[in-house]
Amino acid sequence: MFKVGEYFEDDAKSIARYLRDAGFKVDIKGLVVARTDFTACLQGKISEMKERNKLKLKHESLLAAIKATVEKATTEEGFRDLFLTELDPDWRNKRDRLKLERCATEEMDEETRKDVGKSFAGYIVALDFAENVLNLNDITLGEPIGGRLDDPLVSISVNPIDCSPDDTMLRERLDVDMKKEYEITIDESSAHLFRDIDEEFQDEYYQEYQKIMALGLVVEGLVEEPGKGKMDIEDFAARCILDVGDKFTISIDASLVAEEIARSLEKRGIVKMKGNTIKWKV
Repeated sequence: MFKVGEYFEDDAKSIARYLRDAGFKVDIKGLVVARTDFTACLQGKISEMKERNKLKLKHESLLAAIKATVEKATTEEGFRDLFLTELDPDWRNKRDRLKLERCATEEMDEETRKDVGKSFAGYIVALDFAENVLNLNDITLGEPIGGRLDDPLVSISVNPIDCSPDDTMLRERLDVDMKKEYEITIDESSAHLFRDIDEEFQDEYYQEYQKIMALGLVVEGLVEEPGKGKMDIEDFAARCILDVGDKFTISIDASLVAEEIARSLEKRGIVKMKGNTIKWKV
């Protein structure tokens, strides 16, 4: 079987519908998928971080921005806007330029795009740091903070191999998220039906269409130009390598899955396999 991919329920239903409409026999298998994320940090007072030379200038500037905005904001969105403005008064302009480019109404040069992307990566890190500070110190937005940010608890990401396992400030965390996904597969021998797939599928699921088309071109060549007499699996595998096109070339190497393709064609009665030998039934 040829694996099209793994998807959440809505996409799985949509892809399966397109393929079935084109004549494919589609198999869908529900799977429980677990994704893990391991993180480590040092957690302690600002004064302790300074003693260990773990506090950087960026952390001090982030704390200053938190102090300047936390009492003014009453919602998470309001805090985000005030906090980022304190860090970078131009952040909204960068956000708007990124939105415009995604809508294809503005094109940024490569250097500008990298700068904007780097800025947004920094914003994400800054907001994560700020959220941790507020949670660790039980600070509620919009309420007076008193002296709770004079020497607050902070959490600073580290590589655990750089720390002693006995370090009292070391905190390690493993997050495991489990979700249900759906694996979609089709029979290899049906891939030639790629020409009957709706154009909307080609636009909406372009990568999936490319993969199915590649296998379809291999199968199409095997079916439309059957071999004469018998051939061994090595010769059959050589026929599973293609270069198609001129100005735009599609290079396909399905030689490592030649046996799976041959067995799929055998089920359709196109070839007959016996040991290491393949013979077309035409």
